[in-house]
Amino acid sequence: MKMFSLAFVETAVERARRGPARPSWGFGFEWVVRFLRRDFSDMLDWPYPRVRAELDARRYSDKAVRRVQRTNDSLKGVPAVWFEPPGAMERGVVLYFHGGSYLYGSTRTHADIMARLALASGARVVGIDYRLAPEHPYPAQLEDALAAFDGLVERGHAPGEIALAGDSAGGNLALVAQLALRDRGAQAGCAALISPWLDLAASSASTRANDPTDYGTRDGLARQARDVAGALALDDPRLSPLHARLDGLAPLFIQVGDAERLQDEGVDLARRARAAGVDVMLDVLRDMPHNGPVLAEYHPEGARGAETLGSYLRACLSAASPAPRARPPSTRPGAGAPAHRA
Repeated sequence: MKMFSLAFVETAVERARRGPARPSWGFGFEWVVRFLRRDFSDMLDWPYPRVRAELDARRYSDKAVRRVQRTNDSLKGVPAVWFEPPGAMERGVVLYFHGGSYLYGSTRTHADIMARLALASGARVVGIDYRLAPEHPYPAQLEDALAAFDGLVERGHAPGEIALAGDSAGGNLALVAQLALRDRGAQAGCAALISPWLDLAASSASTRANDPTDYGTRDGLARQARDVAGALALDDPRLSPLHARLDGLAPLFIQVGDAERLQDEGVDLARRARAAGVDVMLDVLRDMPHNGPVLAEYHPEGARGAETLGSYLRACLSAASPAPRARPPSTRPGAGAPAHRA
């Protein structure tokens, strides 16, 4: 409550001094962004288990979650949760990786964005609780992502009937997983990256230029990057896929805000991927800080971002899926696992 009050006062003072931070930011939205920045800074010195427990215990918007059916599951030993919209397409599946700097976050903290994507795409979305650093050093997260993908294939989904998606560190994971699948010879049909964290060395100009309009802090993110990387160099392409070889990738959707630190990373990835012959769609959200669709409840451009992403996933999966057919029992989400409806 104290941070909400402080963020309110700071927002009022700053807007009186220089007007809104971005043209489309109303007082309420700027207050939310300032609170998120304070919240991030406040938790920087906490042990990661405490951060995870705090975030998982919070109440989040459940308007979208109440409109889908949630089912607990496990994909080759990786905990998972399905979000199934009414009238879901038979075959297409979105495998979603949550953000949180590879250090925190879960299918609970990111339930709203997964439910929104399920509703917007018409596809079942399955999010996984991959192992987190630093207790589980990278590439444990990639191993879990690939295991979940293989679990979907074993249940009868062709690789092309699966789309990978994720936000922030989850966008990083979606891309490095797709790169690994490319090298194995059977990629997902497409990958959709929301504000992807692509360069842990934070070498782009937007990491400095957009600092005033984003949440988190530049120094804090640098500290987290070191906690994730461990013995790897921060610019190692295995962890910073902006520097990876991109030729041969299936279609990519990249979404960034023009008010976030990671803007240049997403734009540069789109440029490099196009140069490598990859089919790329770049969506830049006007006046949006990091992870615009997660803020859909507070700003119309965030809501548009979620709808645009959902439309892309729908098109990708509809093109890959064969004519509708009965779903084999083994492909049901959560077969043998307890289910609950939001």
